Amino acid sequence: MLLVFLLVVAVVIIFLTGLDNTNPKSNIPYQNVTASAEPEVSTETPAPTPVPSAAPTSAPVYYPPSTSAPSQTARPVTTAAPPQSSNTPASSTPGSGPVMLPAEELIPSTPAPSANGDTLTESPGDTSVTSPSPASAAQTAAPVQVIPVGTLLGSGTFRSDTGTSLNIHADWTATVSGDRTVDIAVSVYVDSYSLYTGASPNALNIAVDGQYASLASPAIEYDGTDGPRSTLINSRTFTVNLLSGELKTIPIEVAWLYRGTYSNVSLDTIECGGSIGLTR
Repeated sequence: MLLVFLLVVAVVIIFLTGLDNTNPKSNIPYQNVTASAEPEVSTETPAPTPVPSAAPTSAPVYYPPSTSAPSQTARPVTTAAPPQSSNTPASSTPGSGPVMLPAEELIPSTPAPSANGDTLTESPGDTSVTSPSPASAAQTAAPVQVIPVGTLLGSGTFRSDTGTSLNIHADWTATVSGDRTVDIAVSVYVDSYSLYTGASPNALNIAVDGQYASLASPAIEYDGTDGPRSTLINSRTFTVNLLSGELKTIPIEVAWLYRGTYSNVSLDTIECGGSIGLTR
């Protein structure tokens, strides 16, 4: 009973305590609670809170050729690349774009050998190439032999054969006359015992390497008392082209218009000639 009594007293105390918190004019609890004033709305626009930017990425996302890229991707923030040391080569990242190299890194540190074994050196800003050494030039280019002017290259004689004691012969000599030319001198003689003939213009014709000359023949009076002899008819010098180291075949033709009889043999034209080979 004592316990029931204590519980009743506790309930009464709690009830009375709740009555103190109610409005005396109304039995509705919490009626006397006053509403707090509404906070004033500021017309000023608050400053935007800075949003930290995403850390720059070293390179955008790279998609292989077989995989199509998404329609919308976050565009990377472009930042200036830090200066690189001249001793460290610039790395190439797919999609990062070209990277300018220092000028000294564009020049190879080791000179490349040329085709003939010479070393080509190159300095920054200089595009000139050093010429091969004299020893290398001597190996690649054959020495040119210079033959002095007036050097005799050859000589000889051509003779006719008429079947009689009347014939002609042509002596020729070839000498160097210039860097590209050679002079060929031709002298024509008549060989006979006794011979009587009058002078005749244009009676001697000489052709050397396609060049022609028509020369006069003098009057000849020889009784033959001293045996056979040779009498000069005429001579001419021809200049032909002959390069250094060239081998050339040069034709020589001689014709003498005799137009007479010798030892009962009619001889109209007496001829001699042939070809000579010259080199220098």
